[in-house]
Amino acid sequence: MSAGNTGPSPDQPAQPGGSNSPSPYAPPSPYAAPAPSPFWPSPHGAPPAAGPHGPGPDEGGGRIPAHQIAPYAVSAVLLMVFAGGVIGWIVDGLRNSDSGVGDLLQALVDPLHARDAQLLTPYEWAFALALLTVAVLALCQRRVARGGALLLAFLLLGICLRQAVGSIDSDYRKDFEHPDYGAWMLATYGIGLAIAVTVLILMLQAREQSGRTPRTLTPPPYRLAGVLLVAIGVVQAAWVVDRQWQMDDGNVQPFHDYLRELVDPSVYYSPLSLNSGFAFYEAALIVSLVVVGVLALLGRRVARGAGLTLLAVAAYLQARVVTLRFQLGNWDAYFDSVRGILDVVTIVFISVTILLAAVALVGAGRLHRDVRSDW
Repeated sequence: MSAGNTGPSPDQPAQPGGSNSPSPYAPPSPYAAPAPSPFWPSPHGAPPAAGPHGPGPDEGGGRIPAHQIAPYAVSAVLLMVFAGGVIGWIVDGLRNSDSGVGDLLQALVDPLHARDAQLLTPYEWAFALALLTVAVLALCQRRVARGGALLLAFLLLGICLRQAVGSIDSDYRKDFEHPDYGAWMLATYGIGLAIAVTVLILMLQAREQSGRTPRTLTPPPYRLAGVLLVAIGVVQAAWVVDRQWQMDDGNVQPFHDYLRELVDPSVYYSPLSLNSGFAFYEAALIVSLVVVGVLALLGRRVARGAGLTLLAVAAYLQARVVTLRFQLGNWDAYFDSVRGILDVVTIVFISVTILLAAVALVGAGRLHRDVRSDW
């Protein structure tokens, strides 16, 4: 008798009314479950092995495993704290300027509407909203929040370290001694630096180990999103370089001053404003687009959350660009030169590409079991 056979031997006919074991000569019942055998594996494969922390991380419809709830929750609270700080500075601007809530609300959608500089810029508005959104997703234990949290933490780290570089200048450093805002601004950047470092440590350690065999190729949605993100970044970088060379040729701003401004806010700004400057935000978004795009091309799962967060911010800023073009009108002037035509083509290209990349990353959420790793 074989080791895996529980029925009677063919040399011993089944006894009627005896054992409950089915006869080897009777046709198998379509409702009977097949007996396990060490010599004939199940056609469905072996059941997934539970890891040391319970079910595998890919189970649960996009939710994180139980042992990662605490890092996600702490990161969510910290992101909310800094978002609250940004909102607090905006509220302070409303209280101490001639602009009201109506001006702020209109400025959110109208690029030409005048408002006081203390209400900050669209970059800070989008950054605060992104912080709140990612924090809520992290509290809801969604895996997609990890990429967004890492992206925002890296951006926040860059903002705070840039202030540290500016503080090397004695005149810039003196502004932190302002009796009303100096200490608050210093606390904002100090707390922001601590939050950025903490979130980076927590989220970098919250990698998920799927235990699955890596695929040879990156899934198509990730490849498509990666190509589109890199394309957006490259196109925008080309326009920035073109603009800065023109400003250098026209003696408006030397190119080396522009490069210095990217890392040193003391060139043009005061620490008494949370605004880090248009040039820094612009460059940070371009670098983020390229880096996240490369991660998507490599099939890194973290690129999905980071890409969606980045595309949400880019979509808002691009919507303002499109709105401004329609407000200014005079479309004939754009089609009178090659540069004007390229400008219009670029606006259409970036707008469509942002939408396509977002659709690709949303669809990539169903392919987490096929990507190489969580990085």
